[in-house]
Amino acid sequence: MATIGAAVSAATKAEFDFLARARGATPSRLAASIIEDFLKYQRGNLPSLLPTLTPAVQPTTLVPSAADEARSKQVFVRLEPYYHAELVRLSTERAWFPGTYLANLFHAHVDQRPVLCDEEINAVRQVARQLADMGRNINQISRKLNTSLEHAHLVSSVDFELVKMLIELETNAVKALMKTNVRGWGVSDAEA
Repeated sequence: MATIGAAVSAATKAEFDFLARARGATPSRLAASIIEDFLKYQRGNLPSLLPTLTPAVQPTTLVPSAADEARSKQVFVRLEPYYHAELVRLSTERAWFPGTYLANLFHAHVDQRPVLCDEEINAVRQVARQLADMGRNINQISRKLNTSLEHAHLVSSVDFELVKMLIELETNAVKALMKTNVRGWGVSDAEA
């Protein structure tokens, strides 16, 4: 995102910061909205108290570049104190910022698929590691059988029904995690 800087006195900066925070905005966001309002006045040829541009420096029509279109946009939402407290509570549970929680909530509803926090991602990674370990063990057993039949009697000691049950348990745990995640976002029609 492009930035515009301005040199002001420390007192002016402090007052501007205070007024921005009082309006529930960051100083940067307030300055950006002031600049946007100024540009709207200029485009609409509305009278302004600011000096007018000379014809030599009139801006040309700006065409947004592909990079501008790819950027994410920011949205500001006002919430009643109760809902703000709930947003903070829910985002804290997932170790996210409140804005990240709201963005992920929107993604979950639009895409109708799970949005995982770090704790859930770690749980899925753990299941993936366990399944990979089982796969390696089965691969080692099959290699032994392929190289020599003298180890064939060892196959009878492996309880393949138990292995199948463990794999199904891990698979069902992941499915349950995904369904719970999607339901937690309030998306009920999605397949996890």
